Amino acid sequence: MARAQAVLSDPAKAAAGFWVAAAAALLSVVFTGHWTHDTLVHLMPPAGLCLIVSGVNFFAGERMPHWAFHIGAVAATAMVTVGAAVGSSGHVDLAVLYIWIVIYAALFFSPMATLAYVAAIGAAYAVLLGVGPAVVNPVATWLAICGTGAVAGAAVLGLVSVLRSDAREDPLTGLANRRSWDERLEEEMERARRAGTALSLAMIDLDDFKAINDNHGHKAGDLLLRELSAAWQGVVRGGGDFLARLGGDEFGLLAPGSDATGARRLAKRLDEVAPEGVAYSIGVTTWDGKETAGDLLHRADQAMYRVKLEHRGSR
Repeated sequence: MARAQAVLSDPAKAAAGFWVAAAAALLSVVFTGHWTHDTLVHLMPPAGLCLIVSGVNFFAGERMPHWAFHIGAVAATAMVTVGAAVGSSGHVDLAVLYIWIVIYAALFFSPMATLAYVAAIGAAYAVLLGVGPAVVNPVATWLAICGTGAVAGAAVLGLVSVLRSDAREDPLTGLANRRSWDERLEEEMERARRAGTALSLAMIDLDDFKAINDNHGHKAGDLLLRELSAAWQGVVRGGGDFLARLGGDEFGLLAPGSDATGARRLAKRLDEVAPEGVAYSIGVTTWDGKETAGDLLHRADQAMYRVKLEHRGSR
């Protein structure tokens, strides 16, 4: 399962797998009875080309630019069309490969790009049915292939959207999760490095949250986290600020373009909208332009724990 997930999350490896499967599909016609010798000869070069393209995708891996995958999808569409055109009336066997292209596009391209591939495939297959080998019921055949492809593409797009959301969103609060935080922090540090702008962040940890769970139950703790997150989300919305739940009762806040003073001003606004009676500690720090993300987080954590110790000492 883990190996399958790794393949489906990597467009190069997935493309390699699809091209190998396409070669196997082309060569499998050897075992059917309605393909002539000349047709088989015509199918051998495309099958070999599929294996070559598969190898390129597999070994190039992450070095493959994103546009190269579009070229591969367009080439695959052309190859399926040509392969189906040289077949007999049973060419629908190869036309099924159109659906694979739509599934691949839905997995790794945007919804608009996927829609464009569905339209292109529909047009290509319509032309093929009009001028290619005779089919008993071309309209029904077109609807069967293109309709199935469209439905499959929509289903995969929906699943991908849900999976991406789950992978980057905290299910309890609806905020970004730790994975999204790490990615966004790296992006903002790179952006601040290029533009020479300030970047501050705050680490936030609720005080005595364990006592709330122990005394009132985990449902009360979850409700508090949701209410607090909703209130804070209204404050940081827009302007590039980024709020995430890092785990448990710990939150992180990125403030691109803000120095320490601006970040503390933002932290004060968080305090103004927090539900009454909720106590938490905030550690604010500003990136020095050189340290790593880990070092910056460590400094913010230290600042937050100093504030937490002050809170404990004042009780």
